[in-house]
Parts: sequence; structure tokens; C-alpha cells
Amino acid sequence: MKRQCLIVLAVAFAALLPVSFCQDNTSATEAGQIYKVGGNVKPPHALYSPPPEYPKKARDKHRQGTVALRIVVGVNGLPSDIAVTRSLSHDFDKAAVDAVKKWKFSPATKDGEPVSAYITIEVSFR
Repeated sequence: MKRQCLIVLAVAFAALLPVSFCQDNTSATEAGQIYKVGGNVKPPHALYSPPPEYPKKARDKHRQGTVALRIVVGVNGLPSDIAVTRSLSHDFDKAAVDAVKKWKFSPATKDGEPVSAYITIEVSFR
């Protein structure tokens, strides 16, 4: 039986509501401001997205489904702060997180400049 993994990049579109970690008079850029995609914040794009390893127990039982992850794509194009927002099982969740940790993106942009942004990734196991 041929194994297929479908990976979908679903960007969480929302109003421009930056989440800032700055305090006092520190600039947002220095403090690592993270934006939501929308308005003048354009989404990051996956450049390298290897498929996840299909969990053996799940494959043997012919289980399938989709894990949703919320991540931050940094100005360097690397994912961080990975959180499962829709779980299938521990094995599927771990496989999805492990795969996305290896991904590389072009960063989100705001007014043409790279910024960190939240996005949602859906990793499908079929």
C-alpha cells in the first residue's frame, strides 16, 4: 500500500492585531513583536516542508486525519513556539511537530519588511 501524507499550509487570517512583548520604551522590533496575518502583514510561505513520518501504529491500523499546529515564523524563516491546536493522538501530534520543526519559510512581511507572525499549519496524514 502506498503511503501519502498531505501537508496543507493554512494561514490564520485575522485583523492586524500585533502581539507585543515590549515594555517601557523598548521598540517593538527589539522586543520581538509578533503579528497576526492580515491587512498589511503578508503571510510567510513554506520553502522547505518535508512530510512527517507516519506513525507505525496508526499506519498499521489504517488511521488517518489532520493535526493543526499554531506556530510563530520568525524573521529568519524558522518555526518556533509550536503548539497543537487540533490533536489526533499523541503519536500523530508528535510526528507533526517533529516535521514542522524542520520546515523553512520565507518570513511574513509588513510593509515589505520581514516580521515574525503567527500562522496555523495543518498536517494531514492519509
